[in-house]
Amino acid sequence: MSRIFVTGSEGFIGKYAVLALQKSGHEVFTLDLLPSEQRTNHSQSDIRSADLDLILNEIKPEVVVHLAAQVVVTESFVDPENDLEINGVGTLRLVQASINSGCRNFCYIHSGGAVYDSDANLPLTETSPERPVSPYGLTKKLGEGYVRVLSQAAGTAWSSLAYSNVYGSVLTHERGVIYEFWKALSEGRSPSIFGKNVTRDFLYIEDAVRAIVLAAENPTNTRVNISSATEITLMALYEKISKHLAVDITPNLMPARNGEILRSCLDNSKAKKVLNWSPKINLETGIQLCIPKSLV
Repeated sequence: MSRIFVTGSEGFIGKYAVLALQKSGHEVFTLDLLPSEQRTNHSQSDIRSADLDLILNEIKPEVVVHLAAQVVVTESFVDPENDLEINGVGTLRLVQASINSGCRNFCYIHSGGAVYDSDANLPLTETSPERPVSPYGLTKKLGEGYVRVLSQAAGTAWSSLAYSNVYGSVLTHERGVIYEFWKALSEGRSPSIFGKNVTRDFLYIEDAVRAIVLAAENPTNTRVNISSATEITLMALYEKISKHLAVDITPNLMPARNGEILRSCLDNSKAKKVLNWSPKINLETGIQLCIPKSLV
């Protein structure tokens, strides 16, 4: 059992990650801007706060799992300085505070879809060319750099888990294209598809958090793609969801959003080798699990 400190614990992935780590027998401490009604070992604070050193020195975690981030690509264009402060400076401060408190393993949650060059050959491997096209992608890459350089300098272990698009129950995860499609169809509206030939690689939440548990217990000291390794167009995704809901509504086809990559599919071969991880839930099963058939 390890003492594990999780930032961004009240977010979508964070809540599942905390439960998975606790189920694996670890003692979990959490931090988020939001309060927690369920957890007693919770600090309501910011990763940029001056209190961060005090919090970590008191807890003295063996492992830090860093999920806290500004994650909305469009917002990163509106306020790129805020992105830099949270994803860049905030990550830097957390890495420094973690090392100073004696942490021996830092697990960084990265964004594979936002950092690679989508014009490169697919599926994208950890050594594929990088070309972020949004401030969000730039700052997530910067954060990973701080984790790698400072952890290596301190002689501590680390991992960077580069996720594809993580999804889960639309009743609790009110964000992402799967939620947007379901929400529109459940209300009888025609959803907008921003680039019908835009592709993504979708990963079910339970598969995503299994990788966090594995990296928390066995650090990789490298970047590892965590993905389904299956590419699908947004149009094909919409067709699967509308079929699942047994509705026939023509979507609005719109141009791809600014800053969004056109194609994304991550190779997960390395994860299978170094983490002994592979996805268990395919998209068809995931849609059945995350979208209720009855329309609201």
